[in-house]
Amino acid sequence: MSEAPLTELPWYLAKQPALTNTREITIIGAGIAGCTAAVALQRRGFKVTVVDRHPQAGSEASGNSQGIVYPKLSPRDDLLPRANLAAIQFCRDYYQPFWDRGLGAQCGILVVPENPKKAADFALISQRFADRPEIVQSVDNQQLCELAGIPLSAETALYFPQLGWLPPALVCQQLLQTNNIPLLQADIHSLERDEDTSSWELVDGDGLTVLNSESVVIASAFDCKNFVQSEHLPLRKIRGQITQLPSTVESQALKTVICGEGYFTPAEDGLHSCGATYNKDIFTRDVRDEDHLTNITQISATDPGLAAVVGQPKIKNLSGRANFRCTTPDYLPIVGALPNMPEMLEDYAILRKDAKTLLPTRGSYLANLYVNCGMGSRGLSYAPLTAEILAAQIAGETPPVDLELFKAMHPARFLIRDLKRKRI
Repeated sequence: MSEAPLTELPWYLAKQPALTNTREITIIGAGIAGCTAAVALQRRGFKVTVVDRHPQAGSEASGNSQGIVYPKLSPRDDLLPRANLAAIQFCRDYYQPFWDRGLGAQCGILVVPENPKKAADFALISQRFADRPEIVQSVDNQQLCELAGIPLSAETALYFPQLGWLPPALVCQQLLQTNNIPLLQADIHSLERDEDTSSWELVDGDGLTVLNSESVVIASAFDCKNFVQSEHLPLRKIRGQITQLPSTVESQALKTVICGEGYFTPAEDGLHSCGATYNKDIFTRDVRDEDHLTNITQISATDPGLAAVVGQPKIKNLSGRANFRCTTPDYLPIVGALPNMPEMLEDYAILRKDAKTLLPTRGSYLANLYVNCGMGSRGLSYAPLTAEILAAQIAGETPPVDLELFKAMHPARFLIRDLKRKRI
């Protein structure tokens, strides 16, 4: 990362470069965020170990049978839609080898508008991307019905021809297996800095050091809050339950993913996946009938045509799965070096008095400690890109996004904002 211009506060630049004497790095968390980061780092010559409390990768939030590479664009050039566009452009190529060998399906995604305002936005989006049909196309009812393979009621939709669905857990497992990255089963409860060896001790619940590592990436979703070094991150735990619906003769004809109020996938092994609920204050992984009902209701709200082909399934007979999203206040991921909070608060205390103050002071960051989390319901979409951003930062390369997006996803952004708003 080059020097910041004089017109900018260089909080995102570290005072001290990362140490890479041994190039040993451990990633805590074997979900999609951890596994993509592991591959990105290994490709840069790092010796990577992934640690997870489960014996198999993708056992928690990445464990749904069908995950959507979900597109969300906007007619406006705000940071969130810019990040979404960068993510889907990157992951489209990233997942191509998986689709080519029959994992999931690059079946395209149809997004139908949820209300008139969304329909108006979709019209603007289609104008904005009129010369990029490989990314998104506007389709009318006849076209979308032909693409979907079933009769739908929506008058218009956005069609993303190069996206689709994947089984996230299998993606995680294949990323590690095909790249010979070891997965160590251990439940890490804390990180302790050993200054004598310039390394981190990864300590389990019994107080035993599981291993030492020169560098560590915390990629354990909401469990990032369990570590002292990252507990300040403003993460929220949101429960989501998916429902698996038995296919019918009519629904078997569905060829694309349909998104709107919820999402609905083509059948795989006789089951469609739909969902997901958004439970803010419920923290059970038990599958609940009332959430199945919510998901089925969302199908009808997305498009009556979906409801017609699904029929009237019996709630009591349905299967599903519940786990937790890790969300952020601005809905953008968190990726990069973890700030040294006391030093950063001292260095930039002047921002409480004058938010526009410019200092030449670089940021203070914990030595060789990083985070990759906060992807909400878009882990499959964001993870390949954030993995590259993270690996580039650790390796001293130029990130694959512009500076504004880099800062918009940086872990220290919340600290700087809160200082300027006098919240801390």
